[in-house]
Amino acid sequence: MKTKVTAKTTMLAGFLLVSTLAACSPSNSGFQAAALPSTDSDTDNSQSVPDTGDTTVPTTPDTDDGITDSAKSLRIHAFSDMNIDTDGTYSSNTISIVKSMISKQPAVILGVGDYIDGEKTSLSDSTYTKMWSAFSTKVMSLMRDARIPFMATPGNHDAYYSQERRLYKTFWGNNKGKVEFVDDSNFPFYYSFVQEDVFFVSLDDANYSNLYNRTTQLAWLKTQLTSARAKGARARVVYGHIPLYSIVSTKANSSTVYSNGVLTSERRTAGSNTLEAILLNNNVDLVIFGHSHSFYSGHYTYPDGKKLQVISMPCAGSAPRYLVGTSTKTPVGYVELLFSETNKLSIRYFNSSGTQQSLSSLPASLTLDSKNGVKYVR
Repeated sequence: MKTKVTAKTTMLAGFLLVSTLAACSPSNSGFQAAALPSTDSDTDNSQSVPDTGDTTVPTTPDTDDGITDSAKSLRIHAFSDMNIDTDGTYSSNTISIVKSMISKQPAVILGVGDYIDGEKTSLSDSTYTKMWSAFSTKVMSLMRDARIPFMATPGNHDAYYSQERRLYKTFWGNNKGKVEFVDDSNFPFYYSFVQEDVFFVSLDDANYSNLYNRTTQLAWLKTQLTSARAKGARARVVYGHIPLYSIVSTKANSSTVYSNGVLTSERRTAGSNTLEAILLNNNVDLVIFGHSHSFYSGHYTYPDGKKLQVISMPCAGSAPRYLVGTSTKTPVGYVELLFSETNKLSIRYFNSSGTQQSLSSLPASLTLDSKNGVKYVR
């Protein structure tokens, strides 16, 4: 299936994206486009967002994406980068986000990495166990009580070193989400599952520069995406923590990219057997990355005309970063995917208070790789 965004760049594209996902086989109905009404400005009922350092003015959207939210809709939520302290303390934002997601009753919640504050060789097993215990008690318990499956992908602070990977495997082996797995032979690092005919793939990209165990994992990914189950699904969603490109800077209005580890060796400029090439060539409809601590949503665009729809996740803790070249820090929050019964996909962004965000002040595009002409376009 191929994807296009029907909203014009003047239309609140930052907070709300509606995608067309065309059928890839005669048996698929595919996602249909929903036009967004035009608007010249946001509403003025702005709300502050506590503890984010946010320099935007988040507002409640005053438009409707035309998608009917019914009992037959598939609602998926995702959050990322909560980064518990080593003493087991979470930001109040994190708990508010989880409670807000639960109140909307998603079918599944995706975790896009960095649940704890690892990636430190100095930490003992007992310290890691303490952090995972706090995560279980303070975060996962809320989802368990609500009976909402939580499907985690590893982040660099969770599963970078061998010690962390051993403890990560133990923890998630005891906390496996109850979903319909397609392939869980490499769970909890990379695996696939289906939820209401949407095919999901979790990547193991907690390593910097390239995928962990890349030759084996890339071969596995191609097998998953070319399988009959994936091809017959109404959409394919891939999610992993470390992105292909950085979109943030440590300083306001700086063009210097904060590249604290990106998948440089997995860009298609490095060859055809790379993550980026495989995503582009195998009908992936949506990719979700964490790690950047800032929200942006749109398409990676390439000089040859190819596009890849990507969501960059906001953080769910307390450390948002500047979008590169801007003075904007997007609010701490989470993302909702709403697959309607009429085969439309809506992407919505909520702050930690559960307020849907209007981000028309976001730039229309970000330059990802100027040398190779890769941009990120809303």
